[in-house]
Amino acid sequence: MKNNLKKKTWVKSRQIIVRVGDCKYCGKEIINTDSFVSFYQSGHAHYQCMKIEDEKQQKDPKHNQD
Repeated sequence: MKNNLKKKTWVKSRQIIVRVGDCKYCGKEIINTDSFVSFYQSGHAHYQCMKIEDEKQQKDPKHNQD
């Protein structure tokens, strides 16, 4: 008995781009293809913007502290 099933080939679907929100630090738009982080109850930020802000806080502990 022969197996007459065709080998399934996958067709790459088109990429869907979605707006995530605005960056918490620079205010620019973030889309799902960007490298970003999400904060619980406080929005989103570009990964690079968050990294720069974190480095500023490491240098000056009083930076952005209310």
